Amino acid sequence: MAKSSKKEAAISNRDNLAEFVNAFLKAGGKVQQIPSGVSGQTSTSGPRQIVLSHKTS
Repeated sequence: MAKSSKKEAAISNRDNLAEFVNAFLKAGGKVQQIPSGVSGQTSTSGPRQIVLSHKTS
């Protein structure tokens, strides 16, 4: 992908995002600012490995 093409895609994405945000706010939505370092993860316990398949005998 050429540089100008990437730049055009980035501008298009930014414009689309701005349209979505404006529509959200116009419909009564509110934006909440979350402090830096706060996570939406509710639990840090549990398995940390991903199982892709379970082999059965």
